[in-house]
Amino acid sequence: MAPSIDSFIDKRIADKWGPSRNEANAIREVLRGSIDAEEAAARFTRDINASRTVEASRGSLWGMWKLLEDTARNFPEHHAKLVKLVDAIRQLPDLVIRGETAVKWPELPILAELWGENVFDRDELAYSEEQVSIIAFTARLCALQLVDANDFLSAAELDLYAAFEKTPAAGSALKAGDVQRLNINVPIAAQWILHAGEVIYNCEEGFGLEARDGLWTGQPGFSYGRWKLWKERAEWVASLNGVVRRETIDVARKMVERMSQIESDDAS
Repeated sequence: MAPSIDSFIDKRIADKWGPSRNEANAIREVLRGSIDAEEAAARFTRDINASRTVEASRGSLWGMWKLLEDTARNFPEHHAKLVKLVDAIRQLPDLVIRGETAVKWPELPILAELWGENVFDRDELAYSEEQVSIIAFTARLCALQLVDANDFLSAAELDLYAAFEKTPAAGSALKAGDVQRLNINVPIAAQWILHAGEVIYNCEEGFGLEARDGLWTGQPGFSYGRWKLWKERAEWVASLNGVVRRETIDVARKMVERMSQIESDDAS
């Protein structure tokens, strides 16, 4: 059961290593709809923008972004508000302290580092609704090009690989571990297609990724050929009645429908 907004925020304020009260209350109010994204961005960054030294400002960024991550994990129903908040933060002017640029807000400094450590570095055999939620949020950021594709969209490749390229090609060869892998990774990978499918469909980027063992034998990265493989594999997962969870089948079917819609829109 998801926490209430107040209990979630109050718990983090009480944490000795948690966010500042201004940061926490900015999130509280934007989730409630009491303030707009622009006001929330100003409040969310107020303490950092009041820093007296460059080191202090940069040292506070991790905690601020960690609160954003935790919020996106726990409140998927509020992702649209959080995406607008990130966009509003990108519009803020640079923080300059004593003539030195301390924080370039349009670059969302160290957000990629935090996401790399806390979001993308995950256990492929551990399922959680929070992980599904944070990937859905991340995909939304990618869809609107609010974050650098090299740092964020490239992570979609690993999730899609884990879901659709590491299991046997035929259902008859599936073992218990393969079923577990599908149930864990398909709902996560599908979020990239559901929320950033058009960006992925139109991407022909290798991102410097290395080739992986699995069903895909072409070039690493994104391509139309690999897109077709992922769609075929999602169709296959959607056919595994009585093998994988109903939720896995449903999200695979939604993924296929979204991919078909994207292809149809491109052909028209």
